[in-house]
Amino acid sequence: MKRVLLETFLTLSRFKHFGKTASHLNTTQSTVSGRIAVLEEELSVTLFNREPRGVTLTSQGRDLLDHAVQVLESMDRMAQAAGVDPYRAGTLRLALSETLAATVLPGFIEAFSAKHPEANVEMSVNSTAGQRAQLLDRAVDLAFLMGPVSEFRVANLPLIDLPMTWIISANHPLASVQKLSAEDLVNTPIMSYATDSRPFAELSDALKRIGIHKPKLFSSNALGASLSITQAGLAIATMPQVFAKPHLEAGDLVEVKAPISLNPLRFTASFRIETGNDLAAAAAELSVEAAKKWIATQSEKPIE
Repeated sequence: MKRVLLETFLTLSRFKHFGKTASHLNTTQSTVSGRIAVLEEELSVTLFNREPRGVTLTSQGRDLLDHAVQVLESMDRMAQAAGVDPYRAGTLRLALSETLAATVLPGFIEAFSAKHPEANVEMSVNSTAGQRAQLLDRAVDLAFLMGPVSEFRVANLPLIDLPMTWIISANHPLASVQKLSAEDLVNTPIMSYATDSRPFAELSDALKRIGIHKPKLFSSNALGASLSITQAGLAIATMPQVFAKPHLEAGDLVEVKAPISLNPLRFTASFRIETGNDLAAAAAELSVEAAKKWIATQSEKPIE
């Protein structure tokens, strides 16, 4: 009995739809249907009821589900004992933010490729809200996002905290001010993260606490856009120090103090806790180690 038949059985039992299963497995509906037919013939049972809008497990299918899981786990243990990567033919679907694409991602890909040289990686850059939706909808297997994701079926591994800072164009009239006042924040646009993000919500709440109820906020989930707007002198920006640092050293941006302190961006490696998502769990562990190595490469000297 081939591993791929059991994996297809488990995946179809989860999605209950040939099209979604085919998409998840990066194959065609006819291939999924053919694999199930072969497995049913080998076992001499009907595993699924075919219905107009999908499939449901038969009573025999439900009975065999746990056995399929146990067989796959046994195969994994045997492969690992023999020094073989059990995920060699797998595909990891990864969603991440632009922030982590430029920091932790290269080290993670290096570690993942070394551990699983024959596994594929599909990457998509999205906002935290978008990643969360993708994760819960099973459109991706693993997400590097501003977490945690508060869902009982999702595991969250602390990944990295990135300190934030206030920056402004070196040519802006406020660049020489020792500390921005509340009035400065009222009269100057503020560049922040997307409106559906935690940093945006925290900034909005902090502004209200100092009496600014109608600030002029520019929002974007693209760091490149935020940098361009700030460099043009069109806004003050809140930004991770790691992205601001090269521009501060180059002199085109300056760091400013403000009456509002900024919380660090806290990222997690989040994945669903379910059968068949073991590759994502293993990848999440690797990402934590990659993040630690990236942090170790960064200068301990604070930005002045």
